[in-house]
Amino acid sequence: MSLRIAPVSVDDPASIDAWVEVMERIREYEFPYLPARTRRTAELMFEHAFPARAVEHRLAWVDGEPAGRLEVSRMTEDNLKVLSFTLEVAPRFRRRGVGRALFGEVLAYAREHGRTVLVTGASLSMPGLPAPDEAPGAFAAALGFTNTLPELQRRLTLADVDEDVLAGMLAAAQAKATGYRLVRWRDAAPEELAEGVAYLDSRLMSDAPTGDLQIEAEKPDVARMRRVEEVIAARGRHTFHTGAVDEQTGALVAWTTISNDDETPWHAWQQITIVDPDHRGHRLGALVKVENLRFFRAEMPQVEVVDTFNAAENGYMIAINEQMGFRKLAAFQNWQRDLAKDGIAAVE
Repeated sequence: MSLRIAPVSVDDPASIDAWVEVMERIREYEFPYLPARTRRTAELMFEHAFPARAVEHRLAWVDGEPAGRLEVSRMTEDNLKVLSFTLEVAPRFRRRGVGRALFGEVLAYAREHGRTVLVTGASLSMPGLPAPDEAPGAFAAALGFTNTLPELQRRLTLADVDEDVLAGMLAAAQAKATGYRLVRWRDAAPEELAEGVAYLDSRLMSDAPTGDLQIEAEKPDVARMRRVEEVIAARGRHTFHTGAVDEQTGALVAWTTISNDDETPWHAWQQITIVDPDHRGHRLGALVKVENLRFFRAEMPQVEVVDTFNAAENGYMIAINEQMGFRKLAAFQNWQRDLAKDGIAAVE
């Protein structure tokens, strides 16, 4: 068997074609319910990089065929010890040493950039949600990773939404949310809300459950947020936002987002939902989520399903999602390995 590992680059269109091929083989086997990654989506992702983050992609080739892929990602302004990576091998090339070869690349990259905390993920079996393959989790455990934070993916099928339930949720939330007004926007935040969006964004990692993951809260400011908005738009994604503003102070205190793109017009992602800790207890999370779903459906009637992820321990947000009609689709596990704790300081 001939095995080689090579970079994927926007300057090498053939490498992007091979990357898409590997992604599709893995999706069909493990995640058939997710939309396919199109050639155009991949190209835009490689062309437009997010700020404060360095990302590299590599492909493993076996006997001239693309067999697996690696993505390594490191923050450049915070979380300077952490290296996140995604390592996937196409089904028919598994158990042939491809994964270990790609993991060798992870360790070399960690050593080069002084990263000691490695974070990755894999599908997980939970009651009623069997993983399509137990191999990824077993592989992570064999490499010395410990499981840290289980997550669940849920899906809302828009044709099945119970309008009476949503109306009831909205009425109950409105009754508790006196003193707040709703704001809506598409794509880039209005200038008067920019600081509030950046502030709430900076709270995501500190407020959301993270289990034992050694991840610091990020510190995005308005400038970085604007650059993120530019990248999202350049990648062809559309974002729909609803927030709640404290009428006394004019501050944005709750915010949620749904996004989709033209390449997969039937699919969308429910993403950020966050409420400032000082303003919890007013059902603002439910208020902005239900209102944003109404906003999104009016603007994007072609979308059929909306997917979302929650940490399994995030009971408050899960309760809102399930009341809205989101149903369990799959489970995933975050895995972590602390090289310094292992006494090898990013060297192996």
